[in-house]
Amino acid sequence: MVSFPMSVFLCVAVLCRVTLVSGQPQIHEFCQGSCPTGWASFKGRCFQYFTLEKDWADAESHCVGLGGHLASVHNEEENNFVKKLTMTYNPPDGRFWLGLTDCYKEGTWRWSDGTQTDFTEWNPSEPNNANGGENCMLSDARSGWNDARCPIGYRFMCALQPEAK
Repeated sequence: MVSFPMSVFLCVAVLCRVTLVSGQPQIHEFCQGSCPTGWASFKGRCFQYFTLEKDWADAESHCVGLGGHLASVHNEEENNFVKKLTMTYNPPDGRFWLGLTDCYKEGTWRWSDGTQTDFTEWNPSEPNNANGGENCMLSDARSGWNDARCPIGYRFMCALQPEAK
């Protein structure tokens, strides 16, 4: 039998969210790790979901003020993590801003943090720039991504790199 010091158990119990799925306990990767208080660690980055509604530019400014950017997503695993994290706070409406925009050049989607756009999860027929001016990406935790008008207020997800200790 493997034994762990009580301090390790308490740390995990405090920092990780444990939920019941189909009657079975599931430990999600919503651990704080080396992230600031209130942020969830995943694959070397820190994420925080904000339930207050801001337009895309104000949401990005809020994230920058915290030392990060609106979250970028680079693979399906990371996308699923972000969706699960938002749904723990927001079951009735899973729509939220991420950092993808084509405001610099129509049809050329870039992450606000400057990282490569190497993964997308556009809904069918998206992005479509319906009636023009849909230059920001809105994620829906129950489906995929949609291009939307940037001045509309939605909840949002920030990401940052943990500070070296």
